[in-house]
Amino acid sequence: MDRSEEATFLFRELLLTDIEPNYVTLAGILPVCARVANLQHGKQFHCYIARREEFQGYLLIWNALIEIYARSGKVSVARRLFDSLDRRDAVTYTSMIAGYGMHGDGKIAVKLFEEMIKSQIKPDHLVMVAILTACSHSGLVAQGQLLFERMLSIYGITPNLEHFACMVDLYGRAGLLKKAKEIILRMPYKPTSEMWATLLGACRIHGNTDIGEWAAEKLLEMKPENSGYYVLIANMYAAAGCWSKLARVRTVMRDLGVRKDPGCAWVDMGAGFSPFLVEDTSKGQTNEIYLLLGD
Repeated sequence: MDRSEEATFLFRELLLTDIEPNYVTLAGILPVCARVANLQHGKQFHCYIARREEFQGYLLIWNALIEIYARSGKVSVARRLFDSLDRRDAVTYTSMIAGYGMHGDGKIAVKLFEEMIKSQIKPDHLVMVAILTACSHSGLVAQGQLLFERMLSIYGITPNLEHFACMVDLYGRAGLLKKAKEIILRMPYKPTSEMWATLLGACRIHGNTDIGEWAAEKLLEMKPENSGYYVLIANMYAAAGCWSKLARVRTVMRDLGVRKDPGCAWVDMGAGFSPFLVEDTSKGQTNEIYLLLGD
């Protein structure tokens, strides 16, 4: 049972008692549902809140509902809630901008950010992550670069590691790998393994093994035991047709005893989520599952 399941279960139990849920109750539960994008539970809470007049003025509650819908892909529903509010804050805009960014609507996200600035709502670190991510996922390189440059000079926000990671992703997705490398070299923070992996993945897609090998070396210095990173490196060489280098990577993996973790999916079985691993036949209904997939 995930935390949102547990929180919802406790909330239902609370409704069966004489204790009346208040703002604090919902303020504790809704962010949990928002973090895991549990749409079903979000809808249930939305119905409950909509019928209660005393909750209408609490922006935190509506912000959490907007985030649940946006993260779950129901961006139009989130936008209707957003537009219905008489008052908004940076969190409201962040949730909506992140929702658009997550689903490839970067241009709308940028317009919403500009609207927030015109409304004299001061941006914070979180909304900058949201808008830079939106630009990255939509290929809006010029807009993302401009917003990053304005962070300190106009908005008074010192870029942190997460903002630099967004820029590495932005340039990497666009194939501007030298710029991505420059960002890493000049930032005042130690790069994370995730940042190196992002650059390595971009090098695979765009066929740049020179920068890719540099990223791979740094990555393996940090996480030599991570099988997924060896697979990333091998995939880069395979995509570039560097078969001898691919063979060397596989030899290193074998010598170090590094094994690729099997793919895993969590499937809702009705009574909760169950893990399914690639080539795992230990489940009692394996034959039925294969028959269903065959159909």
